[in-house]
Amino acid sequence: MSNKHHDQSSPSDLNQHRTQQSSLLAQFTNATAPGYQPQPQATTSTHSSASGFNQNNTSYNTNSTKSNSTASANQTAKNVSNTFLPLPSQTINLATFKGFKFVTLDGLLIETRDIYDKISDTYQWEMCQDQEDRCIAYIRDQCVNKRTFLITSGGLGKNIVPKIHDLPQLYAVYIYCADVVYHQEWTCKFSKVRVVCNNDDKYLLPQFAVDVAQASIDWGDALVKDGKRDA
Repeated sequence: MSNKHHDQSSPSDLNQHRTQQSSLLAQFTNATAPGYQPQPQATTSTHSSASGFNQNNTSYNTNSTKSNSTASANQTAKNVSNTFLPLPSQTINLATFKGFKFVTLDGLLIETRDIYDKISDTYQWEMCQDQEDRCIAYIRDQCVNKRTFLITSGGLGKNIVPKIHDLPQLYAVYIYCADVVYHQEWTCKFSKVRVVCNNDDKYLLPQFAVDVAQASIDWGDALVKDGKRDA
């Protein structure tokens, strides 16, 4: 197990970083996945619509709510299937906000794909190497006041997501698995699960890029609002 820590970007880098992430957002928001008709949890629409992902404006606004109903989620998925939508804009309180953190229980996926480092703008992921208890403790204790992104396999995710889902610092979860239909069944209960897939190029990476871009935009907006446009 490697214990890597993410060095936060300084405010002076935010304008450039925000421009890069905005470009990613524009690139992926209208992306489609030809030939794939996902279940509700395989499309971002289930948890990224205003009705399906309602969060309070706390210091970094990641308090979750569950989908109102399976029926409404299904309807939303049909309307915009295969479209990778960003989360609603969420206010960031700069007095307490400590940046982003990227955590994975599937270290091999991250270590063998440079694209994850490019999207997250860091090569320093927290690699929990299939250690569920360590992952839970790390997100709970070390990620307070951070927007935390988690990538996990389906089997490990089934065990860990129910235990950490309501932590305010958990921003988004991505499930990479072989049996998509099986893992969609349990993930439908958890609004922070953004995608369940067996192809990261078509589904996980576009959604991840959109979510990181939106989080960066929220951070940039907070700096501008606080008068730190040129910080």
